[in-house]
Amino acid sequence: MNAKLRSGLWAACTLAAASVEAACSRPLDVPMAPIGHSVSFEGDRSTGIYPTLLRELSISTGCEFQMQRVPRARLEKMFETGQADLLLPASVASSRDQDGEFVPLIQVRASLLMLASERPAPRSLAELIAQPEFKLAVVRGFTYGTAYDSAVALLRTQKRLIEEPDAAGVARALRRGLAHGTVMTASIFIGTLAKETDLAPLVKQVRVDALEELGWSESGVYLSRRSLGEADRRLLRQAFMQAARSGRVWQLFNDSYPPGSLGGSIRPLP
Repeated sequence: MNAKLRSGLWAACTLAAASVEAACSRPLDVPMAPIGHSVSFEGDRSTGIYPTLLRELSISTGCEFQMQRVPRARLEKMFETGQADLLLPASVASSRDQDGEFVPLIQVRASLLMLASERPAPRSLAELIAQPEFKLAVVRGFTYGTAYDSAVALLRTQKRLIEEPDAAGVARALRRGLAHGTVMTASIFIGTLAKETDLAPLVKQVRVDALEELGWSESGVYLSRRSLGEADRRLLRQAFMQAARSGRVWQLFNDSYPPGSLGGSIRPLP
């Protein structure tokens, strides 16, 4: 069964299961930043895993999702101030809990990513920090837990951090030799390289190394506590949870990546 047919069947099933009264109280603002196969844009139209998921949920819930392109750092600020109803995709982080309610969709694991080099890779964030010449490039607004946030903050004070608006900017910084490596999920980084013509040749050069402090964590969607009422959050919570439990979210990832390429960075919820 091809991907489009599976998508149509899943949407039809969820539509049949949804209450006829179900609908959000107003159109929802969902600014999004490009992030590999997860979110991309063709002109003003959003494409990728999460825009596809939102369009399917629009059918099943009756909610209207108004998606627009913004830089990741701006997206974070918009969510913090209640100008964005959803933050998607987003890793779970205690710093976001005041602004939103988290709904897990998948599990992710960030790694140290470097381009082809004979340089020994640090085995931990602590070892990376202990190498005074090692510079790290990151996407502004990304978080992978307390250990990651602390390392980024320290490297920033030591002027050893290159901050870019997106994963493509990080890749170009590595290609230019401005930084020695980056930390993010390999699927995001490789997916970004594959979609950018000038960066695609770098895919074969990517080296992936685990870091001791970074294990598996949850990624999903934050529902705004500032802009959404309880009824809207309840409806969205149930819809996203159903998409994850049914296997639809994991199926969208598998439809977007080559077979066997996700094992080290993304896996379904247990």
